Amino acid sequence: MTSRTARRKRIIRVRTVEHQMAEANLARANGELASLVELAKRLETLRVDLAVAKGAVAGRALNSVGELAMRLDLAQEHLTAPLVSANARRDQLGALAQCAMAKEESAVRLYERGRKAAEQEQERRSDANRPHRARAMRLRLIEGGIA
Repeated sequence: MTSRTARRKRIIRVRTVEHQMAEANLARANGELASLVELAKRLETLRVDLAVAKGAVAGRALNSVGELAMRLDLAQEHLTAPLVSANARRDQLGALAQCAMAKEESAVRLYERGRKAAEQEQERRSDANRPHRARAMRLRLIEGGIA
């Protein structure tokens, strides 16, 4: 293995690790986004399920339900910014993962091309070191003359 091929192999290892790290970061960002979406769904479900009983209701109960509804609405409002930033982070990390994958694939192609070129060069050199065999000249005689 030539030094160039060894260097390219090391580059592949680095690019592979970079790609794995980018994929791990993307998976973590997807998990964070999924948990925030799940939290938003739970808040929405709680808000929808919050209903006042029909008939006579005590003022304190009505006040408690109203305050709880207000707090749930406020929590939902405060959750929109983290949702947007988590979504943007996921998109950004997705782009980084794609870039890392492209770099890794490029390094693999470069390594393979270099390895094939080194093999061809080695074969050419081994052919050059082989002793030359003199070919005997042969004349074919054809009926009616020499061809």
